[in-house]
Amino acid sequence: MYHQPDLAPGDGPETDALTGRPVTRQGTMGGTYSRQHCHNAIEFELHKLDVQGDKEDAVESRAKIIREMPATLHKKRELRNQYGKRKVKAVSGWKSFKYNTALKWKHFKEKLYDVVLTFEVWRASLKEVEGKFGTAVVSYFVFLKWMLFLNIYIFVLMFGFVIIPQVILGGGYIESTTCEAEYTSSVDQQCNTGNTGQCIIDFIGGTGWMEQTALFYGDYPPSFSNDNSTDITVFLDNVYMLPLAYLLTSAGYFLLSLLLMVQYTAAGFKESLGNTEDYHFKYCNKIFAAWDYSMTDEKNAYLKHRSIHYILQTDLEEARLKLLRANRTTLKKCRLYLLRLILNVVVLAILGGAGYLIYYTTDLSVLHSNMPITTNAVGSLLIGYLPSITITILNGLVPMIFNVVVRFEDYSPQFEISMTLVRTVFLRLASLGVLFFSLFPQISCSETAEDTCGVCSAGDLKCWETYIGQEFYKLSITDFAAVVLVVLLWEFPRKIAAKYLHFGIVQTLGKMEFEIPKNVLAIVYSQALCWIGSFYCPFLPAISLVKCLVFFYLKKWSLLYNMVPSSRPFRASRSGIFFMVILLITFMGCIIPVGYSIGAIEPSRGCGPFRGQVTMWAVITTTIEQFNNFFEEVFKFIGSAAFVVPCIVVLLLILYYYHAIASAHNELVNRLKEQLIMEGRDKHFLLTRLHELEPNTKGHKKRHILPQKSQKTHPPKHPSQAWSGGGPMDAHPFSTQS
Repeated sequence: MYHQPDLAPGDGPETDALTGRPVTRQGTMGGTYSRQHCHNAIEFELHKLDVQGDKEDAVESRAKIIREMPATLHKKRELRNQYGKRKVKAVSGWKSFKYNTALKWKHFKEKLYDVVLTFEVWRASLKEVEGKFGTAVVSYFVFLKWMLFLNIYIFVLMFGFVIIPQVILGGGYIESTTCEAEYTSSVDQQCNTGNTGQCIIDFIGGTGWMEQTALFYGDYPPSFSNDNSTDITVFLDNVYMLPLAYLLTSAGYFLLSLLLMVQYTAAGFKESLGNTEDYHFKYCNKIFAAWDYSMTDEKNAYLKHRSIHYILQTDLEEARLKLLRANRTTLKKCRLYLLRLILNVVVLAILGGAGYLIYYTTDLSVLHSNMPITTNAVGSLLIGYLPSITITILNGLVPMIFNVVVRFEDYSPQFEISMTLVRTVFLRLASLGVLFFSLFPQISCSETAEDTCGVCSAGDLKCWETYIGQEFYKLSITDFAAVVLVVLLWEFPRKIAAKYLHFGIVQTLGKMEFEIPKNVLAIVYSQALCWIGSFYCPFLPAISLVKCLVFFYLKKWSLLYNMVPSSRPFRASRSGIFFMVILLITFMGCIIPVGYSIGAIEPSRGCGPFRGQVTMWAVITTTIEQFNNFFEEVFKFIGSAAFVVPCIVVLLLILYYYHAIASAHNELVNRLKEQLIMEGRDKHFLLTRLHELEPNTKGHKKRHILPQKSQKTHPPKHPSQAWSGGGPMDAHPFSTQS
């Protein structure tokens, strides 16, 4: 036992020198020996720094020591008043100006950031969703928000450079060829006779009077002026070439989409790498460092609490599944791989059947446009919508089959999302590909099967670009209607039935979970329609913009009212990145049909801004030829092998250089991670040893390093007595030297 000094009468209870709390006499002095020593060591360091005066480094060091010491706020204030306060020296005018300017600029940025947060779109809604359903579900809504702004950018481009010039300057072009007259005469004009029902049908199907509006490709002329136009119109027509603007704007929104996706993906990868945690500290960091102590609102605190709970639940579920996968026997693995092979064959068969059904309905719809199967207006509208309805139904039913199939494949929850997304993306891209493939024989054929206007007799599509635009217009409307009807006529009634009908099967059907793959693919598919269809239907970005707005509020309402949290938690650390990768794959698939239409297929001779051209791309070459010889030679050089080959070599060298740098950085990161792990183990070892040396605690072991009973050891009374030799290297209390 340590010798405890007697208290003088009236001195009252002692207080811990470090924490400032009252202590008892029984065993306290021995229990606080190490804490007293720590306090004296801190005061000794503060005293040494105090001798240095008001030097900047000394002031910062004193403030850091006081801030990080394990003591109460009252004790820290006492030490700060004793060692931290100093007279501030006057600084020169220029230094004072720089300091004040930097301080004001910092305050301005903080206030500006707060103002921006108050105007951030859907910020409160995203926090509410995150608190109740976790980060994986909120990543869907963040993705939808990003898609909304992407459609805004595309709409601004198309509206500003294509639609507005057509609305302001259009109307001056006079049709002068037989092909143009044939196309105009083929447009249904029943709406102009006062048939209101036909006008509504034309609006829904994009036919009739809708074909002759700025909604579709066929209404845009190759020029704005004629022989009777004013000089201003002729001047503007010569300055602003609509065919060139149409082509460059379409290429511009593709390029802008690519840049935004790459930027988002790169930022997501950086964030993912920055948030990568070592397995040893995963739960510790979430439990002790995830809470935001600056929150004062009870609702926000509840949502944050639910979010942390959901993250921990996800981590524990992943750890459990990982342990189960590690304990699989060889026989179980063979059975599982065989089952996965069979199920993938079934998936391929389903995709093949879906492709054939789309091909058949598209062929039937084109045949009806040439030789009407029925004269009924509503029946004709339904037959025209048959490919769109078929694709929409398949996009709704087949992913449900995929969700059932993937459960038998025994993947992790995160990989289930990835696998279902890949399969569904392939389905939706294949459906659009089959649609184009089925229309190709109706658009491009041999010269013997064409008439004088280049129209194939099999399809008789006098303006095939407008026909494709109509198909994507109908696909967008059908997709929008399907999402709305599913929420209102399927999810909402199920919730109502489960709320008021207390039957077993009704209660089971009423517990709906938010299916992340299905909902993500719905907006990816909608964006694919926008990318492809905007070239043939310039107003389609506006429709996609409205769809994103409606989808957000409708899905949020359905989620909060109809859905329950998922019983199988999903991790969202890289969900947003994977969603963007899926969107990139879809983007590449959308470029192919549009690029092929621009570079390989002859445009319609009776409609559109490219009438009379061999291909749409010929507008670029014709414009270049109008430049002087210098620019023509420059473009020829850019397209020659003398420029392309060295450029490719330089790009490969740059790519290799950055790859080498990335490899070196990864190796450095791995070494730093190993150092952090070792430091953590060292801290754990030292804390364990300190715990063993602490008297009167469970696990304490008496060792020879402690003072003998015959010795009377007193805690140091002053900072100078913290070490008997006056420094840490001489006679340290924990030293093993005798």
